[in-house]
Amino acid sequence: MTYTVEKVSRILSRLNMGFTTSAAKRLAESKLKRVERPNNYYNTSFNYLVDVQSLEKYLINECKLDASLVHSVIYGGNH
Repeated sequence: MTYTVEKVSRILSRLNMGFTTSAAKRLAESKLKRVERPNNYYNTSFNYLVDVQSLEKYLINECKLDASLVHSVIYGGNH
């Protein structure tokens, strides 16, 4: 599963970790796994998408956030 940088930005904003697309872009380029955007279906200004599992692992393991909180924010419910 992948998300656009803009969606990652909204997730970071909900977690009070970053409030701009630039913050999400810096995180994606330095810490997260990026995937080449397969087509123009995605409404994004970036030529890559962010692997959701890498975002989840980063937030839980490196930021030490509660897994249920991370799942709720990323997936919209508890998993």
